[in-house]
Amino acid sequence: MAASLAIVNGQVWSRPGLSAVAVDGERITFVGAGSLQADRVIDAAGASILPAFNDAHVHFLMGSRSLSELDLHGVATQAEIERRIIEYARGHAGQWLVGRGWFYSAFPGGMPTFGLLDRLVADRPAYIESFDAHTGWANSRALAIAGIPGAGVLKEGALLDVTRHIPARTKAEDLDALRAGMRLAASRGIGSVQEAGDGQNQLELWTALRDAGELTLRVRLAYDLTPGLDLDAYNGLPRQGDAWVATGILKAFADGVVESHTAAMLEPYAGSNERGDPIWGPDQLRDAVRDADARGWQVQVHAIGDAAIGQALDAFEGTTRGRRHRVEHIETPHPTDVARFARLGVVASMQPQHSDPKLTEVWRRHLGPARATRGWPWRELGRSGAHVAFGTDWPVVRLDPWASLQAARDISRDDAIRAWTEGSAYAEHSETNKGDVREGMLADIAVVDLETGEVKATVVGGRLVYEG
Repeated sequence: MAASLAIVNGQVWSRPGLSAVAVDGERITFVGAGSLQADRVIDAAGASILPAFNDAHVHFLMGSRSLSELDLHGVATQAEIERRIIEYARGHAGQWLVGRGWFYSAFPGGMPTFGLLDRLVADRPAYIESFDAHTGWANSRALAIAGIPGAGVLKEGALLDVTRHIPARTKAEDLDALRAGMRLAASRGIGSVQEAGDGQNQLELWTALRDAGELTLRVRLAYDLTPGLDLDAYNGLPRQGDAWVATGILKAFADGVVESHTAAMLEPYAGSNERGDPIWGPDQLRDAVRDADARGWQVQVHAIGDAAIGQALDAFEGTTRGRRHRVEHIETPHPTDVARFARLGVVASMQPQHSDPKLTEVWRRHLGPARATRGWPWRELGRSGAHVAFGTDWPVVRLDPWASLQAARDISRDDAIRAWTEGSAYAEHSETNKGDVREGMLADIAVVDLETGEVKATVVGGRLVYEG
């Protein structure tokens, strides 16, 4: 048998007794047992041979850019945040200081102040985004440039008032950022990513990498769906793409996040009269989704609060089941809405790392104990017959499928892997090509020690893109 690459001495996931895979070109040609001859042979040394992970919800360009910026993710105290900002400012010149990743729980009351950032960065404008990218922290210099003095903390769309003034990266800088992001993804066993928004502005970057033969992962780009948008605006853009750079989906936001009281809730937040405001009017989202559905688009909707999740599901009532419309995040649904996913054929796209107790202190406090127990019900959704897809939402959390598998503690490891592979492939209409290690499938493979999480090798399109 001709083979360009073979993986031997492993354990093919979900295929008991099988230990070897052969690849010719971009496809898997053999899955079985025993030794194989090939131009390149990878010894799995007992590790599992999995479909390459497929991140169903990621902000890959944002995350790739953040690799060269101030990183505050995981910092638990205000004192340590202050130390890191000062240290970073001393070592990095530039017109602006830009970073991301701070946790709400690190600050008294859950929010920082512009006065604090003025003290830490006095010589230039500074803007640092929260870990969830829904709240921005700016100093006085940045606020003055934006024409909004005294605000300090900005929520949701108000972030753009500042971020539009940050010097834009060049195309060359963004290409370098994506190359760094792809190297990180390969080291984590990731072969595909589904970019959750702004895809219309990223096509040029991804197609340039594809045409240069530099892609080491596959990407599906979601175009933005915003209130008042005429979908004719996308008529000149690709609607499907190819196996490396695909499109065909629109991304809408129904609400914000619990931590800043911008997630839309049916009942007020604990200790507050606020419920969070939906981004779309009562019929707006439904009308936009039905228009997109009629034009053949798949739609994914960010919905975190129970009111927003209900609004998204209402919008999908009566749409084309085969579109596989999606709800993203689903942090705190009303119990009566869980069964609607399977009934409507709506994909539940979720990110287990969001449930990490280190991230949810403020989340739990704002919801109160009763609603907090309803968080992230991937087990109930799966049992109800809904299709569940997993991802990270990087850079909101780390680009790390292993951490996601660990966080999904209330389901089996196989079910979590299935959501990261088969489920994610189904969510992008690619299950005939991705998500399984079988003859004829694309040769997108991760060799992973499932006891330690160590990625030993990653193969994408039959090419070895990482070897540990």
